[in-house]
Amino acid sequence: MSERQFAISGRWALAADSLQWMLQRRAGQRWQSVSFVSSTRDVLVRCMREKGCPPADAERLLAGLPSTFEEWARKRVQTPATADLADRGGPPLGSADTALPNAERRDRNPEPAR
Repeated sequence: MSERQFAISGRWALAADSLQWMLQRRAGQRWQSVSFVSSTRDVLVRCMREKGCPPADAERLLAGLPSTFEEWARKRVQTPATADLADRGGPPLGSADTALPNAERRDRNPEPAR
């Protein structure tokens, strides 16, 4: 199972795989998963408190998170893996509603050779 971080605040982060959210704490140069939650946001909040995550970091990590992992996972399946969770519901990166930087536009639509 591949995990993907989607929120970072200070020494704390949230990641997820196909089964659960993972609360992570920075340990030197790497991230260590310290709690695994596949149920509700409320359980994740309790785990954050028990593991010592500062309230300000917890608030930033939880911003926009739905009430259950299932609801979150369902939403993620509907958008490309490249979508940024911080977009707060905006169009996925590279969609028709999102302007691409000039370099990316040239790569996708190369000019004809002259």
